[in-house]
This record gives sequence, structure tokens and C-alpha cells, in this order.
Amino acid sequence: MKSKFPGYVDNYLDNNVLTSEKVLVAFDTNILLNLYRYEKSIADDIISQIKSLKQNKFFEVWLPHQVALEFNLNRKNVLKNQERSVHLIESKFKTFKKDIEGLSTIGGKNSELHPLKKELGTNFDEIDRIIKAHLPKGKNKNRVDNVVKVVYELFDGKVGDSYSHEEMGSLEMEGEYRYQHNIPPGFEDDTKESVYSYAGIKVNAKYGDLILWKQLIDKAIIEELTVVLVTGDVKGDWQSKEFSRVRPELITEFKLKTGQDFYALTLPQFQRYFDTKLERKLSKETTTEIVELTKKDSRGWLDDILAAFYYFDKPLTLKEVYDYITQNSDRDFPPSWDVIIRRTIYNHCSDVKAFLGKKDLFKKLESGKYKLRK
Repeated sequence: MKSKFPGYVDNYLDNNVLTSEKVLVAFDTNILLNLYRYEKSIADDIISQIKSLKQNKFFEVWLPHQVALEFNLNRKNVLKNQERSVHLIESKFKTFKKDIEGLSTIGGKNSELHPLKKELGTNFDEIDRIIKAHLPKGKNKNRVDNVVKVVYELFDGKVGDSYSHEEMGSLEMEGEYRYQHNIPPGFEDDTKESVYSYAGIKVNAKYGDLILWKQLIDKAIIEELTVVLVTGDVKGDWQSKEFSRVRPELITEFKLKTGQDFYALTLPQFQRYFDTKLERKLSKETTTEIVELTKKDSRGWLDDILAAFYYFDKPLTLKEVYDYITQNSDRDFPPSWDVIIRRTIYNHCSDVKAFLGKKDLFKKLESGKYKLRK
């Protein structure tokens, strides 16, 4: 029976994945895009870790074509968001200075706020100088992107092939069936509407995760290796709450189609579980920063979404929610921010299967819009 249901077996990681003779390590898009968001020392540590894996005979480093494509499509937006955050800090600091100056004039020099303004004022120029030093120099097009240079070098000769027009058409037909029946992965992206292309071939954004999944399966068949996907995004259509790990449906499908094992881990988890195989370790500072950024990225989205509905006081499309939050929030947007917003709405809407069964806040209308439940 175990051979028919491999993904449902307990201790699958320990008994199957960690006992492999060799492991193919594939990286998800968010791992690469987050290199723009970390401090340089943290990003350099992660890059050095990937370089070390490439030299380690136990591991085979590989990048699915879909990941490479999404990285190239989204890196400019991530850079733009980083610059936006710095400008927001500058704007908030100017507002703070103006408020202090306004309040301190009440009562003149005899005001209790006057000494506070005087003491703070001695540091304003230094703070202003620090902020300006981090503002982008000149126009965006002239900015040197050091991350992309490193990523290109890291994965030179390590990127998989794209699908043909015929293969992509067949995949979309399969994707339509899978998403209709909530077969993972990727069904949480069903409402994505954007379309892009590669080498003259249309790529439907909502099938991005499914394309990645199929490419992982293809690679496992060719290489006959266990595959571990290193990711920074814990999505409901990849992870199982009941099993506290990769969804058993995914492990089972992978095993039955390839004869190989599959698992997905975050970078800190990868280091913890493959500790004895690693020749180099991430610093404690790096693993802590990764964990903290992940926690930060998952907090506060529901409040931002509710703010959008309260502001407009009418049913909204997902795009209208996205636009409101990007224009009004001062948060540091992660690469998958739109996925997080969409997932948060789904998790609080009993009209979709991703509903978590707790707070039922949103109602999905036939138009595809969402509104607040009364």
C-alpha cells in the first residue's frame, strides 16, 4: 500500500529524501528576488552558500526555466519597490520635521517643546544626510544591478529549457482541468490575468507554478535524482497544514511519475536538515534575517485589504485591491505580494475552497469581484 501512497507516509523527509545518494537542488523565484531585499552581507552569504552547493558532489544545483524567466521579468519591479521604500522614508522624515517645528512654535521659547526641538534638531541634518545617501543616484536606467550579474554567473549552464508552443498548449489544457478541481500546485493563482511571452510563445501567468512543477518532474525523470525545491514562499497549494510539510498529493504525483522523491524547504530548513552534507553554513545572522523577513512579509495584509474595502465602500476586483495597497501602504513589498493579498482574501472567504474556516470576511460575487460580508 505504501508504494501507492508514498506522499502520505510519516517521516517522509527522514526516510526518503535525506537518505538519497544525491540531491538535485532547485531554487524558486522568490529566493533570487529576495537577494535585492537583504542587506549586502546577508545576500553575499546566501550567494556564497549557493556557490558552495555547486562544488559539493552530494548536490546538483539547477534552475527551472520558469524560475529564470520570472526572475528576469520581475527583478526591475523589486528594485523599484526598494527605491520606493527609501523615498517613503524620506517623505515621512520630512513630515516628522515639519510637525516638530509646527508644534514647538506653540508658546514660543518658553514652550516645553522648544528644548525638545532644539535637541532633536542637532541630529536632523545627519539623519537627512544618511537618507539621501541611500536614495537612488540619477535615473533608474543608469543604476548598476549587481545582483543580476551574480545570478547570471551562478546559474550559467544550469538553467532548464522552455516548453514549445505545443507543449505549452497541452499544459494549459491540463492546468484548466487541475485548477477546476483544485489539484495542486498553482490553483490559488487561478485568478491571475496577466500574460507574457518567451521566444514568441505565450505564457499564461496563472500557470506559472504548474509550469515549474512540470519542469521539476521532467528534470527528475532525466537525471533520476531526488529533487528539493528551496523556496521562501509557503503557499497553501504547495504546503499541507495537516501534514505540516509538502502536500502529500504532490509527493505522490512526483514519485509515481518519476520514481524519485520530492520535497520543498526554506533556506533555514534546508540547512537544518542537510547539516551533515553541507561544506559551508549560512551564518546565524543570515538565517535569523531570512526567518524575520518571512514573518514580516506575512503580517498585516488583512488590515491593508480591509482598509481598501472601507475606503471604497463597494465591491472590488482583486486588481483594485492591489492598486489601493500599493499606493497607500508603506510596507516593504515582497516579490510575491500579489499572491499574499489574493491568498489572504481566499483564506477569509467561504465561497472559495481555500477558506480556512475561521473569519469569513469576504463574499465572492458572480462578477468575480469581492465585497465585505455584513
